[in-house]
Amino acid sequence: MPSSSSTQDRDGHYRAIFEATSVGIARVALDGRFIEVNPSFADITGRTQQALVGLHYKDITHADDWAADEAQRQAALAGQQDRYILEKRYLRPNGQAVQAMLNVVLLRDEQGQAVQFVALIEDISERQRMQEALGSARTAERASKAKTEFLSRMSHELRTPLNAMLGFAQLLRVDPRYPLNDSQKQKVAHIERAGAHLLAMMSDVLDLSRIEAGSLPMSMLDLPVSHAIDEAVAMVSNQATSAQVSLTTPPVDDTLMVRADHVRLRQVLVNLLSNAIKYNLAGGRVMIEAMALNNMVLITVSDTGKGMSPEQIPHLFEPFNRLGAERTAIEGTGIGLVIVKRLVDLMDGRIEVSSTLDLGSSFRVWLPQALTQEAPDDLADATVRSHFGGLDQIADDHFTVLYAEDNVINVELLRQIMCLRPQWRLEVAYSGQQAIAMAQSSPPDLLLLDMHLGDMSGLDVSDALTTSPATASIPRMALSADAMPDQIKEANERGFTEYLTKPLDVARFLRALDSCVKSANR
Repeated sequence: MPSSSSTQDRDGHYRAIFEATSVGIARVALDGRFIEVNPSFADITGRTQQALVGLHYKDITHADDWAADEAQRQAALAGQQDRYILEKRYLRPNGQAVQAMLNVVLLRDEQGQAVQFVALIEDISERQRMQEALGSARTAERASKAKTEFLSRMSHELRTPLNAMLGFAQLLRVDPRYPLNDSQKQKVAHIERAGAHLLAMMSDVLDLSRIEAGSLPMSMLDLPVSHAIDEAVAMVSNQATSAQVSLTTPPVDDTLMVRADHVRLRQVLVNLLSNAIKYNLAGGRVMIEAMALNNMVLITVSDTGKGMSPEQIPHLFEPFNRLGAERTAIEGTGIGLVIVKRLVDLMDGRIEVSSTLDLGSSFRVWLPQALTQEAPDDLADATVRSHFGGLDQIADDHFTVLYAEDNVINVELLRQIMCLRPQWRLEVAYSGQQAIAMAQSSPPDLLLLDMHLGDMSGLDVSDALTTSPATASIPRMALSADAMPDQIKEANERGFTEYLTKPLDVARFLRALDSCVKSANR
């Protein structure tokens, strides 16, 4: 029989643990009332130890959790279980709910009769919040990914009919065999403008979605500022002419370099110039200039247009807020400047705006100045070069293009375009497997591959042909409605000489074909 001193020691140890442990401990009578609680449980419930003794567990339990708690307690009293684990919510006096995990044991005497419950209680509120936050983050990530995938699919599906609409419209306009009269040219121009506007809106929405999802790839390079400005000006010159707006570009030092993504910098400048023209007046002026200042490159686009009031400027970069322009005939989505700002931010720059109503506006883009002082001979050299031998290795006098495409309308469009270059012969494969078989049987001089064929992707077709010596060096060009930057980047990395997106720019496509002929005739 243990001595009284050893019993006292054991009780002292128990009492020390009971009082000091960070886990809540509660002794509960069979009727559900607290007999004794430790300080940690009192902290969890927001009450004193004395105030808890004598309370029923329901007095401090969320009403929605009563049923589950009582069911477990009754199962233990009925002999169905001696212990159970339960999650429940305690209510503090101020109404705050505390999520708790209970590990409950039913104690019995030597005769097996139930005596009392002992519960170990852990506050899991913080863990619950972290799990909920993690779950919300994962849900948001899945939603963002689903949105991007949806927009990508929608972009692809919309670009396909746009390819036919804009492609045939361009053919009507440029085909010298069937010249249009002035009335027909005007109608075709309306078709092209409407299609281009729809394409621009699709591109803006897709870009904004990818920026928000953090999935917009950027390739930062040292770029000559003069080249970027010349590119942007060339792309908006027709718009300026149509709007009767003069476009001025003071000379820029050829050695001035900027650290930026080539495509995205051009997109920023084109957007700013386009807005300056669009919101200008007939006979107005737009000027773009650049200079170096404090290790930064400052590019300014200024206009003599309608300007903005001080109340409008703070709302300038809000998505879909057109500052009242939606009530005018000026087309737009209200997200172009939002994209500009976010692209500039992604390139470690900033954008500033000043404007005076009825006098005009100035947009100032600040970007890091590059240390390189020599402009590259050709910006195309900054991208991944083809490992298929290049178009300059075509040596035959007879040129053959193998076009892999599963959409018959797209095929018909390309047939019509190829009529403008009679020195080329077009062969068509309507599936990936057919393209591989035709290329292996009679290697063409050039492969045009859609990225989404019925049975495989254009990249898969390219990979399959790369493994065969007879077809490994055939130049590849992508021609696809998939305009996602990561898809274009992957195609470039796999050696495609060019990636043409739908709707097809007929002039650019013809230039690509002409470059093949010129290279072959050297």
